[in-house]
Amino acid sequence: MGPLAMLILVVAALALFTATMIRRIDVLRAAQPDNRLDNIPQRIKALIEIGFGQRKLLYERGPGWMHVAIFAGFLIVAFRTLTMILRGFDAEWRIPGVNEGYLVIQNFGELLVLGAVIYALIRRLVTRPARLKASNEAVFILCWIGVLMLTDLLGDAAKFNLPGEHVEQGWAWVATAMMPIYAGMSDGALHFWHHLNFWLHVGLVLAFLNYLPFGKHFHVLTALPAVFTERLTPSGKLDKLDLEKLMAEGAESFGVGKVEDFSWRRILDMYTCTECGRCNHGCPTHNTDKPLHPRELITEERDHVYSISDQMAAMGRLKSKGNDAEVKALSASIERPVMPGGIIEEDVLWACTTCGYCMAHCPVQIDHIPNIIDQRRYLAMTEAKMPAALQNAMRGMETNSNPWNVSAQAREDWCQDLDVPKLRDHSEAEWLLYVGCAGSYDDRNQQVMKALVRCLKAAEIDFAILGTEEGCCGDATRRAGNEYLFQMQAQQNIQNMQKYGVKKVLTACPHGFNTIKNEYPDFGLEVEQVVHHSQLLRDLLKAGRLEVKAEAAKEITFHDSCYLGRHNDEYDAPREVLAAVSGLSMTEMARSKREGFCCGAGGARMFMEEDLGTRINHNRIEEVAATGAAEVCSSCPFCLTMLEDAVKETDRDGQIQVRDIAEVIADNLAERVAAVPETSPEINPED
Repeated sequence: MGPLAMLILVVAALALFTATMIRRIDVLRAAQPDNRLDNIPQRIKALIEIGFGQRKLLYERGPGWMHVAIFAGFLIVAFRTLTMILRGFDAEWRIPGVNEGYLVIQNFGELLVLGAVIYALIRRLVTRPARLKASNEAVFILCWIGVLMLTDLLGDAAKFNLPGEHVEQGWAWVATAMMPIYAGMSDGALHFWHHLNFWLHVGLVLAFLNYLPFGKHFHVLTALPAVFTERLTPSGKLDKLDLEKLMAEGAESFGVGKVEDFSWRRILDMYTCTECGRCNHGCPTHNTDKPLHPRELITEERDHVYSISDQMAAMGRLKSKGNDAEVKALSASIERPVMPGGIIEEDVLWACTTCGYCMAHCPVQIDHIPNIIDQRRYLAMTEAKMPAALQNAMRGMETNSNPWNVSAQAREDWCQDLDVPKLRDHSEAEWLLYVGCAGSYDDRNQQVMKALVRCLKAAEIDFAILGTEEGCCGDATRRAGNEYLFQMQAQQNIQNMQKYGVKKVLTACPHGFNTIKNEYPDFGLEVEQVVHHSQLLRDLLKAGRLEVKAEAAKEITFHDSCYLGRHNDEYDAPREVLAAVSGLSMTEMARSKREGFCCGAGGARMFMEEDLGTRINHNRIEEVAATGAAEVCSSCPFCLTMLEDAVKETDRDGQIQVRDIAEVIADNLAERVAAVPETSPEINPED
């Protein structure tokens, strides 16, 4: 088969590929450090489940399974390609007993890939679903993949027609079935077709390898490393910005103003985007004609990186040698607009609700939300830019630790007519009920807190509140990019919790739940449990601590909070709470649980105007109405507000009722018969 020719071909291809990849890696080195080699067992598990197991794609029938078929087929065929390269040096090379059995699976894999390629081509050229971008490159690559499979099969079919014994014939069952294609050909012609397909296959594989880094299919090479180096923290948690260190180092800006201010893992995200559009499919901004489209956010950043890749690669090489002054000078010399507001428009960044749909559905673990928040941090803390309505909310946070700027002394006015214990009077309690800003100041959500208090008292739970000592949890502040103010809020709340020795925290707000549970530990909070009220109510109902009577027959539906569901994987608890009330019949919306659609209030959007496109909460309430349900229930103060606003704004008053799950239970409390245990049940969010 020409050992010299094969040697030259392989060495040249690998040398070119290595040079290209070194350049791509140098670009990564220009970015900020990020330790992604911790907890190796968990990373290996993710690699097996999400990388090789393609778990996220298996949720989606059709396109998802098509991609899995191509991926699996490629893995199966990889050993075959290596075998063919080795046969370029020794035409008879094989592993006896292994090659034959492997060929059965390998031929099936190639047939599987061919079927998937045909499906994908029909989808791109005929049915053309909205989420797919028109792409000549994608069609070209699909045809390339198809030809790779055919050249192997056709080459074997030609070889099997030649005189002599062919030990692989029959095992390679698809190639054997294709032998009639060459019927009647001379031995010379058969040799020609065998050699042509052989060299075409090897040449196309090596050419494919070198083409990948220059197009959107770079993800074929980077997807597995991206999955292995994924962020292991909960998706709703943002990384701590070490402000003290940055100030001590004389930092001139905070957040990401230039692409090299990102960590190297964010650049890898850009390399790895498959442009599949799964992130756009359920994105609330994409679906309501806002300027943010998660896929385009990443690809525009990637295009910017490629446009300055020469300079970034040079920076990476200098950085690896410790020449920081030269790196800084080179970075400053690059003529380019600032990242947020220049490369990525400000309206794009402020549109995000941080719902997490994009991250939950990305098959290669791209972190869109941290990307956006890093750029918001630059706008908020370096350029002092944010929407006017959000500026007003931030002033309220700074002055009175609430976005409505109501007096901090009014924080416990909601419970004046209730006997709600305060920690300053009781010193300790089993549970700290963290009320939050909405429960403290918003009239409608005050009713939810009162309902929750009724439930806690009925179950004889030992709880207390911080009252005027409580401050805003900082969720909106942090997601608006004002990390400095957030850290002040977090530290003040933590100090008050530590002062009273708080061990268990209960909150009715998923945003506060996520912030206290996942983010406060970075600032020194150590507690035994942080629990959402849906989890505690569920366990109290199961334990017989709360008993409820039947409600009049009614069809209801449930709206998942993004920060309870997608970000903290709690879908069952609120549904189990509602299921405890007989008479209520649950109908799920078309988009629920993992597929749930945002209310539009997350990511500090609760305090911004929605003047672009259509309203996200209107989109959601239309889906509620489509179920025919008389009531939609929620477990989040932001969601409750947005859903009630949508009911009013779409003239559905009297048609659709909105209640929190705590109100549903409080409205149906019955006399408890069972004896009350002395302590609350331990909450296990995994139940």
